[in-house]
Amino acid sequence: MNFKISKLDFKSIIIWAVILLAGFWYLTIEIGHETLWFDESYSAAIINHSIPSIIKITASDSHPPLYFIMLRIFSFIFGRSEPALRLLSVLGVLALSALGFGPVKRIFGKFTGMIYSFCIIAVPISVSIGQETRMYTWAAFFVTASALYGYLAIQQGKTSDWVKFGLSTLASAFTHYYALLAVTILNVLLFVWVLLGFIIKKDKKKLLSYLITASAAVLCYLPWIFILFNQAKRVSKSFWIPPVTKDVIWLTLAYPFRAKFWGSDFSKTYFICAAVLILWGLIFCIIKRKKQGLMSLVAVLTYSLTLVTAIILSNVIRPILVERYIFPVVGLFVLALTYGISVLNNKGASIFVCLAILFGSISLNQIIFEQRFNGPMKEVCDFVNESITPEDVFIHTDEHTFGTFCYYYPNHKHYLYLPPNFEGYSGYEAFSPNGYYGSDAKEFIKGKENIWLVNREGASTASFSSRLFRDNTIKAKDTVQRFNLNPYSFYAVNIRKVLPGDEVNE
Repeated sequence: MNFKISKLDFKSIIIWAVILLAGFWYLTIEIGHETLWFDESYSAAIINHSIPSIIKITASDSHPPLYFIMLRIFSFIFGRSEPALRLLSVLGVLALSALGFGPVKRIFGKFTGMIYSFCIIAVPISVSIGQETRMYTWAAFFVTASALYGYLAIQQGKTSDWVKFGLSTLASAFTHYYALLAVTILNVLLFVWVLLGFIIKKDKKKLLSYLITASAAVLCYLPWIFILFNQAKRVSKSFWIPPVTKDVIWLTLAYPFRAKFWGSDFSKTYFICAAVLILWGLIFCIIKRKKQGLMSLVAVLTYSLTLVTAIILSNVIRPILVERYIFPVVGLFVLALTYGISVLNNKGASIFVCLAILFGSISLNQIIFEQRFNGPMKEVCDFVNESITPEDVFIHTDEHTFGTFCYYYPNHKHYLYLPPNFEGYSGYEAFSPNGYYGSDAKEFIKGKENIWLVNREGASTASFSSRLFRDNTIKAKDTVQRFNLNPYSFYAVNIRKVLPGDEVNE
């Protein structure tokens, strides 16, 4: 198959520049108006450690290390404020969008490439996921790049594409485990493709090139595979993710058209419309015999099989599906959607659909720009700062407050109380040296006069504070202060001053 690669003219360069610059502005609106929540605080905490320590901590937790290494390097330049930490994720969305004038343009042409770049930024979830200090946007970039360059490598046989395919596959595996699952499924599909080419056309070169590239990626990842097995064994015993229901599946499907933890009826409607457009693109490529439609099919299969596999594993082993985990393959979903939009009857119809997506995104994301979902830490800090002293310490009964307080009070010591036989869900070593955890807080508060007890209201661990009182580890001093931001925030904080129990200082 011979590709006619569209050359970039001045007009095209201007359009893409406008898309990316406008996208940067749109993605950074009110980027710092939210305080960090636990997942972000974990990212902010782990980058305080050296790169070897980051690898060691992630190995004992349930994450691969690449994103945290990238964030550590990035933070040296831009600092560790909320906007600075989130900026790397914004750049991940822009990198994903920029694939439009790279491999997407090479496969589908300039018009489809422009639509892709626009839609990546325009889908509602891009603002929310781009304003989180997490690895999802870069996972999506690496997975999508892997699919695009893998397709181009097989079609054109360029060495540079094989190298990009191998590197992006490896980077995916080291960024997020759903990205690992996605590129594993992708590689199975590509292997079947080149194997059929070898059987039917005796094409040894493509099969050999694929085997060399895939083998190199597997060899580079092999040392981490043993760590992955241990992480999977740990998660299989106990984890926080609830069972997968029909509602969870619907929320996951509609995720590209949602914002933050917030959804609406229009999200499902947009997903159904998107699914129709994707189906139309596949039908069109069959009717018109458009070979580019094969890339859309690869994208749809990788996206669908990733979700189906996650659902099966959730039912066979234990639940592992959370809506945001699907974002590593959202780039492929948008790619198939883009192709369906681009092959509508005329360009006017295609542009209208793009504007409809943007209009829906703006109306939904207006809530994100105006409301606060991550909790009342601003109000909590205002309250605490009125009376806190350098000697004050904090006891937490939930990891969410533990993580956020470690970020906002880095010069104070924090203790996460975990009752016996309860190990928690995260790698709390990330929060050292000012964050401690365990089942005996007495030594931690011994000799302390100013102790803050912090709970997350409504958490399953809220009862742990009663245990601390019952065991005479602490005793009441002041009344409980409650901070909540209903109806949007899932994170409410109860805080009070307490004293050491009678037996602590004996």
